[in-house]
Amino acid sequence: MPIKFADIIVQNNRENSVLTSAFYHLMNSSDIDFSVDKILENSSETISAVANVKYIIRNASSSPISIPNLNNNDIVRYNGLDWEIHKSVGNGETSFGIVYDKRTESFYQYDSTNGWKPLLRSGKIDGGTFS
Repeated sequence: MPIKFADIIVQNNRENSVLTSAFYHLMNSSDIDFSVDKILENSSETISAVANVKYIIRNASSSPISIPNLNNNDIVRYNGLDWEIHKSVGNGETSFGIVYDKRTESFYQYDSTNGWKPLLRSGKIDGGTFS
């Protein structure tokens, strides 16, 4: 199964690279950020409207962020002006991939049956023990 990460790759400086004779674009892994700042469980969660902050919305009806077409388990992102759906998993996908939750320091995987679940039962990316 191919692994999909929760990020959208956007070409930067498109006008200068496509509309000139110097047509090229370099990308490396630093262009990809598959992390979310946290998983929002309910409307009482504290959020930060800072550019590029991303959250998983566990329950759209009780989310502190309200935007059109928001579904349970979608990933939202603040683009510097407004909240937007960064990745919609409510569109019939049966499996999505993985994200890294900065708050819990854990990886989560999405599937349509269970939503976002920890990829590992316990353990952290810092080399701690797994159980």
